[in-house]
Amino acid sequence: MSSKIKIYFVLFHLLLGAFLYYYNIFSTYYGLAIVLIGTYYILEQPDLDSIFPVFFSAYFVGLEVFLRMTKASLFWEFGKYTIIYFMLLGLVRQSRNTNIYYPILFYFVLLLPAIIYVPMDSINEWRQYVSFNLSGPLCLTVTSIYLYKKIINKFLLGEILFIMILPIISISIYNILAMPDLATFKFLPHSNNFTSGGYGPNQVSTVFGLGISSILIAELLKIKMFKNKIINYSLFVTFLILGLLTFSRGGILSALIACSFAISYYYLYNQRIIYILTRGSSILLMTFITWNIVAHITDGVIVQRYGFDNSNNEEEYFFDSTGRTEIYSLDVKIFFDYFFTGVGLGQSKNIRQQYGYEKKVSAHTEFSRMLAEHGILGLLSLLIFCFILSKQLLGSSNPTVGYIKIFFGLLAVLNMSHAAMRLSMAPFIFGFIFPNYKDK
Repeated sequence: MSSKIKIYFVLFHLLLGAFLYYYNIFSTYYGLAIVLIGTYYILEQPDLDSIFPVFFSAYFVGLEVFLRMTKASLFWEFGKYTIIYFMLLGLVRQSRNTNIYYPILFYFVLLLPAIIYVPMDSINEWRQYVSFNLSGPLCLTVTSIYLYKKIINKFLLGEILFIMILPIISISIYNILAMPDLATFKFLPHSNNFTSGGYGPNQVSTVFGLGISSILIAELLKIKMFKNKIINYSLFVTFLILGLLTFSRGGILSALIACSFAISYYYLYNQRIIYILTRGSSILLMTFITWNIVAHITDGVIVQRYGFDNSNNEEEYFFDSTGRTEIYSLDVKIFFDYFFTGVGLGQSKNIRQQYGYEKKVSAHTEFSRMLAEHGILGLLSLLIFCFILSKQLLGSSNPTVGYIKIFFGLLAVLNMSHAAMRLSMAPFIFGFIFPNYKDK
């Protein structure tokens, strides 16, 4: 894709963000149109690298949140099932060349028996429990199978990252238009919907974190997402400012932690500190300036939120996990009480109240949910998941490949830890630990 075409795509998505802010009635049609276009390209267009399913799935990772923000009349798991659909179309087209990675298949199959313990009082409610809790693992499984041993070079990886951030550009415009007057807005050290486009700050923060980390990984690998670096840096700063202003830390911290570990590995393996410093100095400088800008805009409240304040409430704000720690603890108790069977898909949401939690809430941590709802089979599935992750991350002798896999694997796991699989992002990017990456 030429730089000129990329600029046209960026301009289109800038306009799309504004258009759907004012006319969100068209949001549903846009989502369906992308599905139809993707179907046509995957089935009808020449595709020597079998990459079209990956391109359209990557696009839907960001688009999923944008469709939810713009109140598209599509079912909640539409994004995950669209990715599954694209990947299955790709598998059908390349059926003779598919290498099935059986451990990931076993990971998913072990989660199926928990369906038995879902109440059948209402067919619609039963369907929602099953869909909400299994669509993420199914998306992860199908994506992993499709990407297993697929050859992806730097050029294709750059194209995937570029396509992935396009809907995030639209989300940025939407957020800016929906933002309250920051000069008079009273910030509090808690996440809020007002500065995240009127939508869930955790999910919005997560996609902005994905945008930030996509630019970072491209920068270190010398992938030219745009010919002009000013565009790269402008997007990075925009995503970082808007991500911080959501006051939801999970998405931003996950991105920064994943990038830090991946870069540390790359440096320790290659001892290329000068290279990393020269490539990363501009990013570090922009991050520092951006942080200070946001601190000024929020009258220092963002500093409290991230625990860098010297006030007496510093620890309280930093360790505020919005109930996640308590939910995790209760899930472990439920696991031991229902060790062999688990409580069934989605049922931990209901049963936690019996264990003293104040309200019904879905799990924020995918791994504790697996234990509580699937019992011993969930534990086995989790062990297989950990085995797959470690095998893929530690099995490469090439520092560049190791860097890519550590980045994607860790980013997926961190997001599963704070947002389970509410979004298609985590299960989709987890699949990127499986390809064979090439420099050219």
